[in-house]
Amino acid sequence: MPKKNLRLIPSSIKTRLKQLKDRNLVAGGSRYYSAKELSEGILKHLGIEMKNGAPQYPESVIPPSVRGKYSDRNVNGEEIVRKDLEMETHFNAIESPNWGDSYNGTHTVYLPYKAYPRDFIAPALTRLKIKCQNPLPGLDGYLLVFEVDRVLDRKKKGFENDLLICLNLLQENVGFCGLQPSGATFEDYMQTLRVAWDVLPPGSREDAVARLFKGRTPTPEEKKAVEERYDFLISLRPQKLVYGTSGLERYFGGLIQDDLVVFENIQYGNAIYIMFENWEDLSQRSRTELQSGRFGQNFERVTHKKGWKGTVREVIDERLKGRTS
Repeated sequence: MPKKNLRLIPSSIKTRLKQLKDRNLVAGGSRYYSAKELSEGILKHLGIEMKNGAPQYPESVIPPSVRGKYSDRNVNGEEIVRKDLEMETHFNAIESPNWGDSYNGTHTVYLPYKAYPRDFIAPALTRLKIKCQNPLPGLDGYLLVFEVDRVLDRKKKGFENDLLICLNLLQENVGFCGLQPSGATFEDYMQTLRVAWDVLPPGSREDAVARLFKGRTPTPEEKKAVEERYDFLISLRPQKLVYGTSGLERYFGGLIQDDLVVFENIQYGNAIYIMFENWEDLSQRSRTELQSGRFGQNFERVTHKKGWKGTVREVIDERLKGRTS
């Protein structure tokens, strides 16, 4: 499950920041959603629903405050206790009886107490802009783009703090985040979905971990998962290993032959893909597109259920056997 909040700007965003030369930037990202996911209300909190077989959505929306602390601050503002300043004297007003008996009436008494000063930051009421690549009815899935409606000047003081706020608005409401130049087109967002592959000779376990998590230290669970996948891939005797990135996602696999590749998204790890001809093109397709049936028998998808390693070996052996018979 994606992180709810980001305490720091992710290393992948920092890398993206170095790649972009533009001064004005926006937090934004894109993702394919199946029609089933949209029908089940995965984005209902943003006003996105399926009606008459097509996605219906607002051009922009203020994320609901209940989605997380950044969404709450965006709607309700924030009160900051200034513990860096000296305490001030405040007063609580209470009604006290006259002469010890309220029958004689009451009078107001002000009781002093000490408290730190507080600053109130007004709500920004920042909106999320929403676009859909092709909102025609009857499709298996749809590419949606989400962009925080706030242009960030990278040379302005407080840029990193503002960027973290915008990234968290995305993270809380769509479960991912990204960075684009202000005025980015649909094509720009599509480009970030493409997996950039590195095809390299097999190295050590440590090499694999370093390549997949460059810029940050993996958690023990992440490290263990990669090491296990590495051992399995090496057991398949690949000619080379493939490493890929797309946005915040990391892909890892083995090239058995030029037209036989095994890989998976290690972040989610829900399935392994075994691809044949044109694997570099197929790997750019979303899960929804691949499952639509439009790409024939050019790949196999194996979920990580009991016995999945044996299933992967069987698919590979069958493929290789067909070439020698």
